[in-house]
Amino acid sequence: MADRHRHWLIVVSAVTAAVGAIVTVVYFFQPWRSCDDEDTSAGCAMLPADANVMLIAILVALSAASVLVISLLTKEKTHSR
Repeated sequence: MADRHRHWLIVVSAVTAAVGAIVTVVYFFQPWRSCDDEDTSAGCAMLPADANVMLIAILVALSAASVLVISLLTKEKTHSR
């Protein structure tokens, strides 16, 4: 893998993992939700569509984090003659 491709793979996977983690945290706390029985929005029940979005965000974050780790550990082999 060329150094340029490795650099872009690291950048894109790091940004994707960060965005996935942010979406996961936002959907976990649900700041837009309000319900009569709870004082905080985190105590309200999550809707099925919100749970699906959070699950996808978790999977994307974990996948991107694994690609990031693999790309950081992979080094280009030099050919010596």
